[in-house]
Amino acid sequence: MFKKFVNRLLMLRNPVGLDEFRLVYNSSTGDSSSDANLWISHVLRLNARAVKVVNQKEPLELVPAVFRSSFLKRLHISSATLVPGFFNQLQMGCPALEYLFLHDCVIMDLEIFSSTLKVLVLSREIRFSFDDDDQVSISAPSLISLSIDYGLSGARLPILNNMSSLKTLSVLLSGDIRACDAAGIRQFLRGLSDVTNLDFCYADRKLTMEKNFRLCPTFSNLIKLTLDSWRVHADFYALIVFLQNSPSLKKLNLKLEQGGVSTITGEPENS
Repeated sequence: MFKKFVNRLLMLRNPVGLDEFRLVYNSSTGDSSSDANLWISHVLRLNARAVKVVNQKEPLELVPAVFRSSFLKRLHISSATLVPGFFNQLQMGCPALEYLFLHDCVIMDLEIFSSTLKVLVLSREIRFSFDDDDQVSISAPSLISLSIDYGLSGARLPILNNMSSLKTLSVLLSGDIRACDAAGIRQFLRGLSDVTNLDFCYADRKLTMEKNFRLCPTFSNLIKLTLDSWRVHADFYALIVFLQNSPSLKKLNLKLEQGGVSTITGEPENS
């Protein structure tokens, strides 16, 4: 009944433009994906500028070809399998896309590339479907803000390429992340020297590294830095390395957990 109602609503509606389309439903029937693909395709033909699709049960299998619109600017997907070619289709078929939010999704592309995205959010339970030694790369020269929240299940830390416009990076690492050691973090942070706001949390793990280890690049423009308690392990060495490589830093937040959560905030004195 619900599907018939939505079909009639969309198909019989006067063909005027849509600003936003939200589909949030709780269904595990076998044809849920075909319905979602049909509705997405239709609203994009009506020039919808923002689309949000959430299924609270089984992941949807979204067909890349439905994402074709010169008007779509914001896309939010929760609980879906993104088959190979999904990100290439977004790049080719959605030239105005600036905001992409992915939650509880299986990503089957090795490369996430976009020349138009300004905000990318990978939020909770993102899973990459690769062989053990494969490593995803994220390349987005126009990206201003990148947020990676919680565990990238079964994945290595991604390689970040072409991030010359990135200003805000927020990362919370947890779960089953391979190669999430000092060398992996150094590779992850490489090329991010222009960020102005960095929030990096490591789920309160202890990180082992040798003295004189080049953990991070020089953050010439970094103004605000937030770190959790893993940075104060091993005689504060990681914290010292970050401070030594942040000559423009104005605000430092330390999130310390010991019988509760404590946050220490400070601003360096002018020399």
